[in-house]
Amino acid sequence: MFRTINDLEKTVFVKLKSIFLLCSLNICSFCKTLPKFVPVSDHKESKILSAGRERVFRYYLPRENQTTAKPLIFVLHGGGGNGEAMIYLSRITDYAEEEDFIVVYPTGYANRWNDGRGIQRFITDQLNIDDVQFFRDMIEFFKMNYNVDSQRIHVVGISNGGFMAQRLICEASDLFASGFSVAATSSVFIANSCNIQSPVSVGFIFGKKDDIIPFNGGNIYIPVSSEPNAERLPGGESLSYQDTVQLWKNRLKCDLEDFQIIESLSRRKNGEIIKQTYMNSNTNSRLEAHLIEKGGHVWPHGFFYVNEKNYGYLTDDIDASRIVLNFFKQTPKIRIGVN
Repeated sequence: MFRTINDLEKTVFVKLKSIFLLCSLNICSFCKTLPKFVPVSDHKESKILSAGRERVFRYYLPRENQTTAKPLIFVLHGGGGNGEAMIYLSRITDYAEEEDFIVVYPTGYANRWNDGRGIQRFITDQLNIDDVQFFRDMIEFFKMNYNVDSQRIHVVGISNGGFMAQRLICEASDLFASGFSVAATSSVFIANSCNIQSPVSVGFIFGKKDDIIPFNGGNIYIPVSSEPNAERLPGGESLSYQDTVQLWKNRLKCDLEDFQIIESLSRRKNGEIIKQTYMNSNTNSRLEAHLIEKGGHVWPHGFFYVNEKNYGYLTDDIDASRIVLNFFKQTPKIRIGVN
């Protein structure tokens, strides 16, 4: 079983490329049972120069109505991953035609994001890569080349990508309408440095049994491999899940709240999923947090492939991709004082 999202992404990346090649050649007898998806080959790849470095990203454009302004959604991989793996894992592109949005899968410098934790064994942190500028440059690229709805620019990420999504919300609130973190609470860096200049909305999905990001907060320890009892190295410090919710509740100045237990995809499953929703009635900023009591360090319901007898969805808790997209639809940019 996968121990980290990095191993999952690498396995998905290698294995799915092989299986979908076999499917295209009609020589794979079990391929018909695999769910339909939009392959990597249908995505465009581009490179831009940002802060003096060449950066790469993949993206998908809906085929219809290309003259209408479209939401722009960024999907961020975890540490050690890449954009192509997130196409397979999240399956967010599968919704792009129906819901008419542009989806972007960038790859971090040396396969990591500089989310502010300052983990000095990673070159991304050593060089203090300006990833916030990278996203500003990508947004400019899309605005110059396509019809982007500036009120609907969103970002979601997992683990290292989830921490990065929060940094973008903090440091580029002039551009982003909302952000979502999967398998990541808030880092101490975010708690101490976040300075939102424009109303935004924030969402979380977190597994209480996460064995990398501690539910109760404290030091993060990252396994160096997928082997049982693998060595773990320090990965910065994070707030507890509840302190994270409180942090954003205060930061967004929420004055309305709702609490509910929601059903898993498999109604037979024995385990609570607690959903907390908070609103700022003045700005319409929204905070939405899902706690999966028995969840781990994964993208819930993400798609994986190990071999012809072992492929499918990671969990039957909740469909993270569907929840994230619904959240983005509910959270356009609110500009106070602008009609």
